[in-house]
Amino acid sequence: MILGIDAHKRSHTIVAVGELGRKLGERCITAISSDHLELLEWAERFGRTRLWAVEDCRHLSRRLERDLLGAGETIVRVPPKLMAHSRDAARTFGKSLVTRCREITARGNDLETEIQLLIAPLSPALLAVHGCGVLSAAKIIRETAGVQRFHSKDAFAKHNGTAPLPVWSANCVRHRLSRMGNRQINAALHRIALTQARHNPQAREYLARRRAAGSSTTEAMRCLKRRLSDVVYRALVADHESQGSAPLSLVA
Repeated sequence: MILGIDAHKRSHTIVAVGELGRKLGERCITAISSDHLELLEWAERFGRTRLWAVEDCRHLSRRLERDLLGAGETIVRVPPKLMAHSRDAARTFGKSLVTRCREITARGNDLETEIQLLIAPLSPALLAVHGCGVLSAAKIIRETAGVQRFHSKDAFAKHNGTAPLPVWSANCVRHRLSRMGNRQINAALHRIALTQARHNPQAREYLARRRAAGSSTTEAMRCLKRRLSDVVYRALVADHESQGSAPLSLVA
């Protein structure tokens, strides 16, 4: 087992590495003898056969080396150039990772713009719903696969899993979360609900009323999602009819 030491004026960072190069632990200590002794106790957990690799900066590591050698430990000095190589490699990897993240972000923004150009003419009413962005609208349209398939808003709510399931316990009637339905539409409705809960005064007022009536925060959010399912359904119907399709009868 090897313990690599990055020595500094006021502190030292130690990393324990196993035979296969796997990191076993890391610790940072101040450059005083008492902490050096605590470091030896910490190193004991990794076994008694160990080698200390210290960056060859003797003006920084002199006291540490003296304490380790006094305790019977084995030390090798690593040329700073080798340490610099490792730091440069890590820095290069970090820069390439940042560049890749920027490329992915730019590509994602381009795709969102393309989706917006396709979705905007098809779903103006849906995009007008507070909190419904382009990606959520695209997900809802794709997963709905034609609002004309649903004869009512209740059928749509059952399809997307926002229709609550009644639960009777003693004389108390409550509703529990439905795990059924299309989870992609459900997730889109959840994102809309979260946005409205933060920024829409009407939604905030509705949630406050539900909590005042005894509902938990989770139950209030489920009720908001159920109402939003109706809002989204009506928006889908309006968009469907605006495309010149036959009007759909909205069943209350």
